[in-house]
Amino acid sequence: MASLTPTPKQQFFDANGNPLVLGKVYTYAGGTTTPIATYVDQVGATANTNPIILDARGMANIWLQSTVSYKFVVTDSNDVTQFTTDNIVVPLDNLSFGSPPAIGNVEPNTGAFTELSATGDVTFTGFGYTQLQTGATTDRPAVPSEGMIRYNTTLNQFEGYGASGWGAIGGGGGGEGGGGTTILYENDQTITASYTITTGKNAMSTGTLTTGPAFEGTGSIAATTLTITAVTAGVLSVGTIIEGSGVTVGTTITALGTATGGVGTYTVSASQNVSETTISAPIIITVPTGSRWVII
Repeated sequence: MASLTPTPKQQFFDANGNPLVLGKVYTYAGGTTTPIATYVDQVGATANTNPIILDARGMANIWLQSTVSYKFVVTDSNDVTQFTTDNIVVPLDNLSFGSPPAIGNVEPNTGAFTELSATGDVTFTGFGYTQLQTGATTDRPAVPSEGMIRYNTTLNQFEGYGASGWGAIGGGGGGEGGGGTTILYENDQTITASYTITTGKNAMSTGTLTTGPAFEGTGSIAATTLTITAVTAGVLSVGTIIEGSGVTVGTTITALGTATGGVGTYTVSASQNVSETTISAPIIITVPTGSRWVII
């Protein structure tokens, strides 16, 4: 099947329909006044001047990047605006289905993402840094996944989420002796989250240790819907056991509703009706069979 040829060379006209001799085409990023390059041919190695100066027939070779939106401001030779066209994009062609340029390649050389997902290996090079997300304990994801890492500003430490829950990683408060050998290890005195010791492992802490609730707030239960109306401390997540006056022993959060760890609704395991009361989640340290937790 044949296709209609695109315009091989752009031509512009004035209000009277005459070629815009020596007219100018200013090119900007779409929706902005930020100048952006166009090119003299399909290779894209040589940029046009900006503005582009039209020839004696009001023509010019104008090639665009396929991943960029443009704005054209067209003027006569005296810079009197003839018209402006915004959000000009390249229609789909065979190049549209190729691989986009890599971030950090020639174009584009920066990128900002709300969420970025990568499959396979990711390698960082150079002498700069990689900055992780930071936040308080209360900012932890309501439904964490194994492999998550972040910096906890409440505990002032890096932490990661594994099969046993959140735990400190790297630089976890040690002190080095001669020769770089670690001879001291510091642990916090307050347990702020439930934790399951890895099967086949033992654990040791130095005391005295204190615990606070993993969560504390106000809420009510209607059938299997828990509604939290206020939060005093901590976050709720799937699997959290909750307590409160009139709450069935062992009631567990099985799904998120409108909430993501704080105020909102959750689904609980046991159907019941509980008037508004203080809802808390105890901190539970689970020691698997065959493992030991020693506090000295």
